[in-house]
Amino acid sequence: MEYCESFRTAAESGRIVYDLNYNVGAGGQMSWNIDLVVGPPSDAIMAGPPVDGRIKRGSPGEIWLAVDAKSVMTEHGKARRNRQRDLNSLHDVLHRRDPKTIAAGLVVVNIASKFRSPLREGETTIHRNIERLVEGTVKMYSDLPRTSAPSEQGLDAVGVIVVNHTNLEHDTSALVSEHPAPAQGVSVHYRSFLDSICKAFGTRFAPQIERR
Repeated sequence: MEYCESFRTAAESGRIVYDLNYNVGAGGQMSWNIDLVVGPPSDAIMAGPPVDGRIKRGSPGEIWLAVDAKSVMTEHGKARRNRQRDLNSLHDVLHRRDPKTIAAGLVVVNIASKFRSPLREGETTIHRNIERLVEGTVKMYSDLPRTSAPSEQGLDAVGVIVVNHTNLEHDTSALVSEHPAPAQGVSVHYRSFLDSICKAFGTRFAPQIERR
């Protein structure tokens, strides 16, 4: 809403709602639990401007925007491939249902040299050559197939955020902005991620909102 005028207008006028952990599909391999979805309200009761000027939470009748968040916190070589497959499957599931849906993936990548995994009874993993691993991971997601039109196949937006997070007691976590984190202007930088979503939203749905 802060960066995208068409999205802000739709939210403030009550033309769109959002929901979290939203299930898409009827089960099996073609179903998906998506972290964030946005679309026109399915219930007439939800229509109309929100009282606080913010986007309302409710069930969308159509999915105009879907954002799934993934993380690569440890075992980068294996995890980044798994998340890559996840994101490729995401846009396939969504675009089979509706080619106009904006499919976006946001990946958090850990650059800490050590990490205490909650899945390994507190075992601490040492990450060697971590900067090289993160640099390769950022490039991998930068190279994911993209789409600029509903007739094409790929994700509409991909963002990568780099953090330093050990998960160790008394250690602090930090957002990392220097190399190998994406630089401003790179396609997977967070601002570029938002810009891609905004451009697609304005092109695909702003005219539809104006007609309502």
